[in-house]
Amino acid sequence: MTTHTLVFLLLLLAGCAGITLSFARARSRAVFAEDGFREPGRRTLAVALLAAVLLLTVAIPFAGGFAGAQPDTADLTIVSLFAVHAILIFFLSCYFALSSRRSLADFLKLKSARPIADLSSGILIGAAGWVVTILAALAVLGAWWLIRRPLPAPAEGAPVSPTILWIVSQPVGIKIAIVVSAMIVEELFFRSFLQTRVGPLAATLMFTAAHGVYGQPLVLVGILVISAVLSVTFVLYGNVLPCIVAHGAFDAIQMFVVIPLVTRATQAG
Repeated sequence: MTTHTLVFLLLLLAGCAGITLSFARARSRAVFAEDGFREPGRRTLAVALLAAVLLLTVAIPFAGGFAGAQPDTADLTIVSLFAVHAILIFFLSCYFALSSRRSLADFLKLKSARPIADLSSGILIGAAGWVVTILAALAVLGAWWLIRRPLPAPAEGAPVSPTILWIVSQPVGIKIAIVVSAMIVEELFFRSFLQTRVGPLAATLMFTAAHGVYGQPLVLVGILVISAVLSVTFVLYGNVLPCIVAHGAFDAIQMFVVIPLVTRATQAG
């Protein structure tokens, strides 16, 4: 067994343990009881589906990214871009069908007393999320500079993940589809489903871990920050609508403005 494989397995076990502890809380058990899994067969199937989806979309990306694994962009396809979102949609559909909940809007936390205002607020929250993210990144860089001068040389790691660069190199239509898919599917899963069951802290950490495949500290700091912003937004508004729009605004700014600027600046340097 190689060192890389051992590190991956240890991180995978740590990730699975963290997920298990999150769902072991009394709040999780209460919400699952509200889902109405009275039949043992349905309950077992729902839990098995949940375990599988968290393993595939949270624990494995977390372990792979922090173990240093990077996907080969030559192996990436348009289908692979949406594979994780397809898994999440499949899970939410199956879980809802297995439960005895009657309202899909309640299950996905889509109800709002003022939907237009909540959706509009999401645009400002997404833009503000970028400001907070940049400030957090500067704080991390400042702390690194104070602790370990000088800053790491560019050769130690690309400023932008090759996976992200591959994504932003796609046609405009594909990039828009990615933003729309991510803002809807990821918020419905991580906020509407997960956060109501494990709380904002665990949901934030799982969202960050799910993006661990990028494997770059500053990228993960940014994801952690915006996830925290979205989790707080969900608590304050009581529905997922502003979170969906804020997520979309954040990703759009990243996809069409920030990463292209960083890429051009790097190439010019």
